[in-house]
Amino acid sequence: MGSVEDGSARRCAICLIGLFFGLLLAPSTVVSASLNTEDGSVFLSCVADDDCLLSPTPIGEEIISDSVFASPAQPKIITLEFDMDPGQTELALLPDVMARMEIDLRFTGDVTGAARPSLDLSLILGQTVTDWAFDAELLPDQGVNEPFVLIDEPLNLNGQRLLWPEDPVRLRMTFELDRPGTWELHMRGNSFIELEIEWSEDINSRNSDEPSGDLEPRSTEFETTHEGALVENDRDCWDFEVEQHEILSILVRWEAVPIEIEQPHGVPDLYMPNGREAPAPEVVVSEDDSYTRMTYRWRALSLGEYTMCLGGEAEKFQPYTWTGQLAFEGLGPLDPSGFSGASYYPVGAASLGDENGAVLLESSGYGFLIFSVCMLLLFGVDALRNSTSVHLRFGLFAPGVVLLLLGGVFHPLWAGADEVQLESEYTLDELVEMRLQQLWDVSFPGVPDQVLVTQTGATWGMIAGQRLQLRLVVEEVRPMDDGRWQLVVPELEALRLDEAIFGQVARGGVQTTDEGLLEEQTVRFILLAGRSLLLDLLMLEGLLVVDEQPTSPIFHLDVEMVDAPATGSISVPAWGTRPASISASDWVLLQSSLFPDQISVTLCDCDLDLLDVRFIASDGFDDKDVPAGLTLRNASGLFNGATPVAMIGLLMLVVSSRSEYSRRKKAKLLAQEMFQHSNKWE
Repeated sequence: MGSVEDGSARRCAICLIGLFFGLLLAPSTVVSASLNTEDGSVFLSCVADDDCLLSPTPIGEEIISDSVFASPAQPKIITLEFDMDPGQTELALLPDVMARMEIDLRFTGDVTGAARPSLDLSLILGQTVTDWAFDAELLPDQGVNEPFVLIDEPLNLNGQRLLWPEDPVRLRMTFELDRPGTWELHMRGNSFIELEIEWSEDINSRNSDEPSGDLEPRSTEFETTHEGALVENDRDCWDFEVEQHEILSILVRWEAVPIEIEQPHGVPDLYMPNGREAPAPEVVVSEDDSYTRMTYRWRALSLGEYTMCLGGEAEKFQPYTWTGQLAFEGLGPLDPSGFSGASYYPVGAASLGDENGAVLLESSGYGFLIFSVCMLLLFGVDALRNSTSVHLRFGLFAPGVVLLLLGGVFHPLWAGADEVQLESEYTLDELVEMRLQQLWDVSFPGVPDQVLVTQTGATWGMIAGQRLQLRLVVEEVRPMDDGRWQLVVPELEALRLDEAIFGQVARGGVQTTDEGLLEEQTVRFILLAGRSLLLDLLMLEGLLVVDEQPTSPIFHLDVEMVDAPATGSISVPAWGTRPASISASDWVLLQSSLFPDQISVTLCDCDLDLLDVRFIASDGFDDKDVPAGLTLRNASGLFNGATPVAMIGLLMLVVSSRSEYSRRKKAKLLAQEMFQHSNKWE
């Protein structure tokens, strides 16, 4: 009896141990390996020498190795491929750079000792491939084996920033051995890839509104909250009963997604009880970093059963929430009185200078030039008289003429020429017009995603490789705490964002729908332009800093633009290019400190088209965040101190003329005394 009980106890213990190890091993088989915002790291793992994968946790063998017999004449080429397993299940936004990759590959030659073989790496993310190459090298310290390391390496995405479910994620390694020895690939956490995924979404879990569509709309209560997602060309439809009301409102809130996959935000199809589509509503669109809020309002609709449908497009995805509201007449959120009369650029948002110590800048003009020319003519006439004083002529008069010419004539002429706008330069107004035209062009449907993202995210509309030449008129400069001076541009104070944006809409030949509403492309442009233009001007204002107190109100900016990691919302990237004279690290610091805490753009597509652009400035922006690499050149003359030089020259001419006059007067008096009894002087 005791032996039976002991046997049962042993079997239970074995079962418990097996269950324990089964639980330990279970996560490695069921965990998802999707690249997502929670974890973008994958580890190189091999469950067998010929079965390797990228796993979310280190599993499998610690080392795989092999001995080879190779020579320079007959090198050995070895290729290993690592596919992510389980595969990609979420839609993810890939970063521009890979945070880190470490490959612990070692080789020990039979004769030469430890060495690093030549290694070629290819990282395949969806439809993109990024390659790296390492040259072979001998290791002087035989006891140290350093892994191959890549940090903050740019990824060759070619505009394909999105990784869709079931897209491949693969690492291909190829290394060449030209001597006999043994190679080893160390894993179990020693070899891995780190990607910082900014945004990801599980499409299937968000598409909670299915099944629905024109043929099988879902029945619901109108004044409740509904959640769902438009996946590609879905049609999401609902049936609901409309009771007594004066105003019927539908509020749709779209979550921010990458700009390439935003669904169209057109007016929902609202079918009345008689089967006809409801007339066009009043529309208010409000956009910030997290959501796009669409509010539609109809008046005096009939009672009965309605059907509302939202439609999507292929290769697009966006989650949403909508709710209905029945109300009676009154001032609601769609009333135009809720908007400000004008939407000016909030000048001073990026200003760090002291207003109390401001110094006004005024153009010197040509008054001193005219005065100097008159003085030269006057003294030139005096110099035409015969004189026997060589010392006065060449010791004072000639140097005085030279100094007055340099400081009073040539310097003002040079300074005036330097203040003139060049043909290749923009004024601030022209830069704004160019930027708005650019955004108008890329907001049209059918523009390739790569072009849309590149042009929208370009700082001041300048993509990598382009040159920005800008002429600025500065009203005053303000001292900063670090000794530099911040420029104040009066054109920014007078810039109305709404006027500029609607002006571009008019120039673009805007079309309206049959119901009088703005086209969806026009609405998209207005929202895009309001945000992008605000950020461009904010960056420009923050960079208008010079090291020394200026002498002229005219400044010239001439910079080459290069690529930079974009910042801001995933739906509208910003500041994706930078001046080549500013380092990448300084630019990233400036981006993070200057980017506003919140930006809101609101459009009322109603009787009076109104636009409201507001933002909450960052409270972390200070003097240390402004880089010193921006080359703002102050218009100037030939040299500093030209006016004192001209005055010295004028003084020398006065002294020369006075001395010549005194010398001649004395000579005349002496002659009169000597020949006073002569008839010659009578």
